[in-house]
Amino acid sequence: MGFPDVHQSYGRCRRAGHFIDRFYERFLASDPRVARAFEGTNFSQQKRALGQAIATAISYAEGESFVNSTMERMAEVHSRGGRVPVDPALYTPWLECMVETAREVDPRWEDGLEARWREALQPAVDLFVARY
Repeated sequence: MGFPDVHQSYGRCRRAGHFIDRFYERFLASDPRVARAFEGTNFSQQKRALGQAIATAISYAEGESFVNSTMERMAEVHSRGGRVPVDPALYTPWLECMVETAREVDPRWEDGLEARWREALQPAVDLFVARY
C-alpha cells in the first residue's frame, strides 16, 4: 500500500519553507518532557535529520525494504540504551504535532489527509516503541 498523497503533502509542506521550524515550535511546547529531552540539541543538525526521517518513515510504511536498515538504526539511536533515548510516551505528542503542523502548512490540505498521515507515520512510531 502506498502513500503518494502523504509524500505529496509532505513535499508541499517542505516547499513552504517553515514546516520543520513550526513542527519543533509546536512539539517543544507540547510537553515539558519534550523540551527537557532536547536540551543541548544542535537544532540545525536535528532539523535536517528530521526532514529526511519523515520521508524515510513514509517509505517504511509503504513496505520499501531499502529503508529498513535506516529505520532500525534510528530506532536504536532512540532506544533505552541508545545515544539519544526517547521515552515512548513522547511519540504520541510527536505524531499529534506532526499532523497538526502538516494541516497548518500544507496549502492543499484535505480532511482525508489527517488519517493518511497518521497511517503513514504509525509504523515508524510502533518500531521505535518496540525497540525501546
